Amino acid sequence: MRRVLFICATPVAFGLDTPPAIGLGGIESTNIALSRALARRGWAVTLATRRSGTVERDGVRNIPLGEAAACEADAVVTSNDPRPLRAHPGRRGIVWVHNPLNVEKSVRKGYLLPFLSLRPEAVFVGTLAARNMSPLYPFRRRHVVPHGVSPVFLTPEPTRGRSRDFVYASQPQRGLDRMLRLWRSAAPLIASGAKLHVFGSEQPDSPDDRGPVVFHPRRGAAALAAFYGTARAMVCPGSPDETFCLAAAEAQAMGLPVVTAGIGALAERVQHGVNGWIAGTDAAFAEAVVSLATQDDLWSELSAGALLQRRALTWERAAILWEAVLRGASQEGGRRAPAG
Repeated sequence: MRRVLFICATPVAFGLDTPPAIGLGGIESTNIALSRALARRGWAVTLATRRSGTVERDGVRNIPLGEAAACEADAVVTSNDPRPLRAHPGRRGIVWVHNPLNVEKSVRKGYLLPFLSLRPEAVFVGTLAARNMSPLYPFRRRHVVPHGVSPVFLTPEPTRGRSRDFVYASQPQRGLDRMLRLWRSAAPLIASGAKLHVFGSEQPDSPDDRGPVVFHPRRGAAALAAFYGTARAMVCPGSPDETFCLAAAEAQAMGLPVVTAGIGALAERVQHGVNGWIAGTDAAFAEAVVSLATQDDLWSELSAGALLQRRALTWERAAILWEAVLRGASQEGGRRAPAG
């Protein structure tokens, strides 16, 4: 049995026993999902997170970060930060690159010297993320393995799009102000009856709560999936620092087309006219929302395309691709997997 250690040293205190109702961030949730998927395939998986005490669930042993250095493993995978690899000399070191890491950022965070001295392998979550990473990083190999989508979004009955509820569930800095401006000022959009539901950016004192915009607190995956089951589409402009956009993939898995400006990873996640719509200007964005809200045939076509993600982006598929990486099956230069 091969042994792999995942180290997730984000500031968030979490673990396998974190209640599902608590909405974890993308780095935390994907570490848990991949650990479980590899354990199902027979790997001995240890996950080190910011927690007290050890818990074992679903074949994964979840330990405190402070115990990671003493953990025996054939391969050590750390998220973004290469420094934990120093405690595992002679082991196969892999940095799972969830976020853009320009050289200036690496210097500021103290990552650059470990990158230079350890020369780890890198696993990127998308082809654009890999392409945009500076060639100055001396990675031993570069791989691309897309994330999977939680079964919570893959198993329920997909939406039938009967409402005119549009969803924004990305981080606020990734285009929320732009969406609020459109819903408040674009006359055709307002007239269409489309309502914007914003998750994770609660503003209880806002008068918009009774108008075309409704704010919701951060929700767990199951609660989001339940809402998606009645929604029409997702709006997600995108951001240059987005490397995958799990929110868009989850929405598509529930049959929601995604309207986007195609910024960052959204250019990879959304295929124009297939599973969503890429609109470069505010006017085009508003027009796309109106079209999806009012044209059932168009919505049905894009929803059918979005549902293809149910087969393309699963954690079982991601685990198979990760196995090839962990076993060293790829040739020099890295194994590249399609983005979905």
